[in-house]
Amino acid sequence: MYLARVSGTVVATQKLGPLAGQRLLVVRKIGLGGEALGATEDVALDPGLDAGLDDVVLVAKEGAVVATLLDGDRDGLPTPANVVIVAVVDEWSVAGEGASR
Repeated sequence: MYLARVSGTVVATQKLGPLAGQRLLVVRKIGLGGEALGATEDVALDPGLDAGLDDVVLVAKEGAVVATLLDGDRDGLPTPANVVIVAVVDEWSVAGEGASR
C-alpha cells in the first residue's frame, strides 16, 4: 500500500459490469512529507469512498486485495482492477514529526 494524491478523474461512458457505478481516479504516489514521488500515475478504483481531486488516499496495488474487498461475497466476473483506494486520509504522522497533509 502507499499514500497517493488524487490528480484527476477518468470518464468512461461504457464499463464492464463489475465497474458499473464505480469511479476511476488518477492517483500519484506521494512521500511521507506529502511530496510527489516520480512522474508515474495509476488509475485507481474508488469503491464508494468519494475521494476527490487533491485528496490524499491510501492505495492498495494488488489484484488479490481488490478480489478480497470487492468480490468476496459476489458471484460473476471478478472486478477487473488491481489498484483500489482503501481509505481517504485525513492526516498522518511520522515518529518525531508533526501531522502532514
